[in-house]
This record gives sequence, C-alpha cells and structure tokens, in this order.
Amino acid sequence: MNAKPTPPPAPTPTEADDVVALEQLVTEYTKLGAELEHIAERRDMIKAIFAKRFAPGTTTPVGEHKVQVKSGTRRLNTARLAAAYPVVQHPDLYEPRISSAAVKEHLAPVALAEFYDAGSPTVVIL
Repeated sequence: MNAKPTPPPAPTPTEADDVVALEQLVTEYTKLGAELEHIAERRDMIKAIFAKRFAPGTTTPVGEHKVQVKSGTRRLNTARLAAAYPVVQHPDLYEPRISSAAVKEHLAPVALAEFYDAGSPTVVIL
C-alpha cells in the first residue's frame, strides 16, 4: 500500500501576519472609499445631464429604464417675508422669528408664491 504522508499543519498566524492583513484591509478600505467618491461624482454628473435634459415633474422611458426628474422642494424664504411683513406692522405673524405656519394661515397662497424658493431638481433612475 502506498500511504500518503500527512501534510504538515498550517502555520498559525503570527502577530506580523495579523499586522500585514490589517494593513491590507486598510489599503483596500481606502481604495474602496476613493472608488466610491469617484462613482458618486460620476453618478451626480449623469443626474445633472438628465436634470438639464428633462423637465422637472417628468418621467421619461430611456431604454429598459425610466428617468424621473422630480421638482425641487419649496421652502418659504422667511428673511424675504420678514422684510415684506415687518414685525411692527404684523406682530401676529411672528414668534421669536417669523412663523411659517402663521404666515400660511394669514396670507393667501397667491401672496406667498413669490416667497418660495425652489430646491434643485431630484433625479431618480428606475
């Protein structure tokens, strides 16, 4: 009979091996972080192209996917409201600062329209 020799046991990791393994993980982690930054920048550039190409509030079929461009969020510009409706003449609109809730309750939407600021459009690739 031909008996095969038993292989020697695997060497146990040394502290130096652990340090090398940890350094490799750190290197990999930082490389992945850099790749993520690059990928995120490229994705943002692609989204910017779609935001320029398609109107906010639209969904457009593109190949097997759809590109949806959402309108940016609207927020009341309280600094402009405070300038147009000073606390001395409109104390009912103020708390320690101008109250968006009170303004919305006391002023017509038509009067508020010029005080909304629109955020950047949002792009969703489905």
